[in-house]
Amino acid sequence: MKPSSLSLLALALASTVLTALPAATPVSAQELQPGETVLERRRPEVEQLGIRAGSFRILPRIETGLTYESNVFATESNTRDDFIWVTQPRVDVRSDFNNHALNFSASGNIGRFFDYSSENYADYRAQVDGRYDITRDSSVSGLLFSRRDHEGRSDPNFDVSLATGTVVPRFAEPVNYFTHGGEASFNQRFNRLRVRLTGGAQYTSYQDAELTSGRTESQEDRDRWSYTGTARAGYEFIQGYEAFVQGSYNWTRYRLTPDFGGVNRDSDGYEVVGGLSTDLTGLINGEIYAGYLSRTYDDPTLKDFGGLALGGRLNWSVTQLTSVTGSLSRQVRESTYARGSQIASSYNRTVAAVGVDHELLRTLLLNARVQWRQDDFNGVDRTDDVYTLGAGASYQLSRYVFVNGGYTYEKRNSNLSGFDYSDNLVYLRVGAQM
Repeated sequence: MKPSSLSLLALALASTVLTALPAATPVSAQELQPGETVLERRRPEVEQLGIRAGSFRILPRIETGLTYESNVFATESNTRDDFIWVTQPRVDVRSDFNNHALNFSASGNIGRFFDYSSENYADYRAQVDGRYDITRDSSVSGLLFSRRDHEGRSDPNFDVSLATGTVVPRFAEPVNYFTHGGEASFNQRFNRLRVRLTGGAQYTSYQDAELTSGRTESQEDRDRWSYTGTARAGYEFIQGYEAFVQGSYNWTRYRLTPDFGGVNRDSDGYEVVGGLSTDLTGLINGEIYAGYLSRTYDDPTLKDFGGLALGGRLNWSVTQLTSVTGSLSRQVRESTYARGSQIASSYNRTVAAVGVDHELLRTLLLNARVQWRQDDFNGVDRTDDVYTLGAGASYQLSRYVFVNGGYTYEKRNSNLSGFDYSDNLVYLRVGAQM
């Protein structure tokens, strides 16, 4: 870690924001809409206008700037730090129909390391979605998406081996993978009763991985199809309160069965939950739910899972200038992690987070976030607890130019020796939009 570099970047962020602030800019907040946070609220005087094209608006923007990371390889000792030049282009196309909707979005996230070019990444996301209104009370909607992501050094699936109490990475660089898929939904309202049916499918494929030994290893036995069907029914028993039940069934089918290790990772699962959705005139809105979650595997050597399902998200408008958002989720994720003779069938990820957004000035937004995440592996004696703290600011210099900056601290505590790490990130980016 380089304290002088970290300090310089933090001072640059502070001076950029402070020198740009007007001496006294009155805050005249526009009313928050139900389900809207302070960050999402419209600000007509500085909001992005875009380019009008018939019944569509094209909204291009780009951010670029510097990130400092104190622990590039997410190691417990012998840490390495580096600067990363990050560029994030994005374009949204939104319809402006009286009925129905059709939207498109595409974005990129490109990182170039100054010293450790092996960690460079170039991710993208693209999506088209739409809604057709059959009547006032019924509609169908759908989406198609494609994205490229990478498994970074801190990813729980990043392949490592234990040797003499230390973690030795097998991969020489992040592993890239692609996900393509789609989803379709039908929504119907019967007075106070609302019903939604959803079906989705996605295909995930992995590129070959370069090993630290210099060889290249195929990852095609991780390629898989995932399918999900969900039904939900909700009843508004009091205005602003809806009780609902939801059930989903999912199944995963790998392209190669068994995989290179002779394991059949195909599985089936389901989730049944009940919950409450609320909207108290925009003051508190969101939903919470709990129930049962199960996943069974075709291979008897892989451990099945059954247990508590829970989740939800609540927005609290403390004032017209401050909003608090809380979220909770639990899901079973695919894993190929192995430790000796132990083979993980999956891991349970539980995430709890609280965020605060505050509008200090009409053009200056502050935010803070605290998060706890636990990855508990099924079939392997490994549990990771990850704690994240973050704070940031966004300053709109004009309708077309803005500055974002912030700091994030992340720490992982694992029951396995050698998997602990802590990391500091400081970023400062300049953006432009039309």
